[in-house]
Amino acid sequence: MSWTMNSTAMIQRKSQTQMIPSKVEALKLALKDPPVQNKDKNVVERNYAVVLDVLTGFSIGKKDKDSMQAGVEALSTDELDSLMKYIYRGFTRPTENSCEKLLNWHEAAFAVGGLGSIIRVMSARKSV
Repeated sequence: MSWTMNSTAMIQRKSQTQMIPSKVEALKLALKDPPVQNKDKNVVERNYAVVLDVLTGFSIGKKDKDSMQAGVEALSTDELDSLMKYIYRGFTRPTENSCEKLLNWHEAAFAVGGLGSIIRVMSARKSV
């Protein structure tokens, strides 16, 4: 899949995720077409920022944990694997309070994708 989103489209995508009232739909939009083949580091970084904004937009309370689980269950296998890639990338670049939220996302993603998702992500040649 070719991914050639320019910076203007990236800004529009970010504003769309912030305006969507459903966190699950914002998650699906943020994970759509990850820039795995894009050589422009600026585009890759901005896409990562969009996904991280959506992931950290969920709070840690029981209601949002249920929303996380529902969001993960709504993802396709490819979207789930992309989510895991972003989670692992987030672990390598922690921000304030992101690790706790990313661990919650990892728990939810692992519950749905199991070891298969982790193995696919760890063995993938393309990263996000």
